[in-house]
Amino acid sequence: MKIEDILLKKAQDGSLAHFYIVETSLPEEESAIALMEFSHNFIRDYFQKVEKQTHPVNHLMDHPDVLVVTGVEEKKDYTVEDATLLEKYFTWRPVQSQRKFVVIPEAHRITTILANKWLKILEEPPVPATIFLLNPKRIKLLPTIQSRGQGLRLPRTRSPHDAILWQEFLTDIKPLSLSQFLEKYSKGEKNLHFWLEELLQWETGEALKMENKIALEGVLKLLEEMDTFNQPAATKWTFFYSHLKDHVLPRLARS
Repeated sequence: MKIEDILLKKAQDGSLAHFYIVETSLPEEESAIALMEFSHNFIRDYFQKVEKQTHPVNHLMDHPDVLVVTGVEEKKDYTVEDATLLEKYFTWRPVQSQRKFVVIPEAHRITTILANKWLKILEEPPVPATIFLLNPKRIKLLPTIQSRGQGLRLPRTRSPHDAILWQEFLTDIKPLSLSQFLEKYSKGEKNLHFWLEELLQWETGEALKMENKIALEGVLKLLEEMDTFNQPAATKWTFFYSHLKDHVLPRLARS
């Protein structure tokens, strides 16, 4: 089931959260487009499928119950004026709908000062609302913001080229030592999130035994904890390498 469908079901059940932090493993430019597309599609479907509105939502900025925080100064940090705009937006109840929506497209433009001004709204909006904070650069968010939101990671559509790339990757790393692996891949064009997505996509087509499922869940949990505690990138790549050597390559050798 797609993330959009899961959220729509939550909306129908009355359990849609008020604050989501949304990321994807795509490169930055593609990520920004994909995250905005996800926001538009979900909000459009919410109005049409949950609230049964008949007028189409062609653009988020055209709907009175949707605010896209573009920023007073484009490409610069969000300003105090942007904070005030969000506060004013929540002084009125929804106009055409039962719920308001806010899309903040660029998490990296939120300063510490601005985050402190928004904390109360992010924790509990004064009117029924859902806020999508998009993080195309996958920056490390302030703990005060991170703790108030539910994380969503959009799956990356896998092309035939990516499938070939993954097989070539596995073949290539077989003879590599840890130091050779780190030298080649930790500084390469594809980041660790990309290869993790490839691993997950590949594993979905495998008949996993219980020990392999436990190992996969373990490495994903450990890497998530490392992100939380801001561990060095080399440490994360090292654990990824160990998982591949211990739990992936041996299965390929037996197949």
